[in-house]
Amino acid sequence: MKVTILTNGPGELWGWVRPVVSELRKRGHMISLWLLPCQFASGHERQAASFLGVDKLEGPSGAARTWREIEHENTDKIIQLGGDVMFGLRMARSAKVALTVYSYRAVKKIPGAKILVAYPSQANGVEGVEAIGDLVKDSLNMDITPTGDIQWDWPKAENSPRVLFLPGSRPAIRSAALKWLCELIEALRKKIPDVRVRTLFSQFMPESEFQKWREAGLEPVRAGAGIAMRNADYALTQPGTNNFELMHCGLPGLVAAPEKFLKFVPVSGALGILANLPLIGLKLRKIGAMRIIDRWNGFISLPNRTANKKILSELYGNVTPKDAAEVIFNDLSSPEKLTNIRSELLNMSGESGAASRLCDIALNWGGY
Repeated sequence: MKVTILTNGPGELWGWVRPVVSELRKRGHMISLWLLPCQFASGHERQAASFLGVDKLEGPSGAARTWREIEHENTDKIIQLGGDVMFGLRMARSAKVALTVYSYRAVKKIPGAKILVAYPSQANGVEGVEAIGDLVKDSLNMDITPTGDIQWDWPKAENSPRVLFLPGSRPAIRSAALKWLCELIEALRKKIPDVRVRTLFSQFMPESEFQKWREAGLEPVRAGAGIAMRNADYALTQPGTNNFELMHCGLPGLVAAPEKFLKFVPVSGALGILANLPLIGLKLRKIGAMRIIDRWNGFISLPNRTANKKILSELYGNVTPKDAAEVIFNDLSSPEKLTNIRSELLNMSGESGAASRLCDIALNWGGY
């Protein structure tokens, strides 16, 4: 078969698409990969996708061009792993083939599409949705197999906790986070002088950006998350797909969303135009962020939302580097708390094999 995969952002590409492509390859299928328009893109998606070994790679292009070109895709099955489902539906109707959609949240039933989610709680009561497990877990397992990934060791030392910083894939937020993290580590070292830090970047980050972080003493490294997270004691990150990576690796951490970084978070659609206006823009962003947080019972991290209780530590709003350092210090000062967090995270993780289950369903799905 020829299978077409649609995706958008960096987390979806590396965490979802990578294991599905690997599974389809094992089964001998041809793969066409389309990178959809994405306001959260890092700018390195095409470079990353080129390492996956697909037969055809399209995009990313503008929305209008993508909308025109997907109508001409000749394929047997379509799997959408991120991005606006309108693109998948257009392609499916034009090619007259079945569409399977995987997401972390089922919003509504999509006529003509099979909807899959990772966890039962994400089905949101939508009829016909199946929970198949988290593709990110399969992706992490690929990092720790001898497939050419960078092997990285961070030996454990007594009384020297290893803290991993995850500044994200978006250049604007990383740039703003550099000074903030420098202040944080300065405050943390006053409480834990021997703390060791490393900053995890994707393997596709430009070397020029690494130099800034080296000079700041934040020890940037390239490694698969499945390796890096299993060689750390604690992590600091922002809301996003890597929250589930922490969960699958059993790594305690703090998920922080400082209000000062809101202006760097992309907003889609008409609201995005208003959100970029001076004065009123930031206020609208704050209102929108609080509505999302309220919708999820006050939680910002994906594991906490899935469990509907606090497991990972969280901070949002007017968060200073000293605030974050205090939370990290308190967590690291309680070995029993860290053990309980690891246990809860791993208990939530579920079984591997989501990519295999997804392919079984997608390749046999004939549409409604």
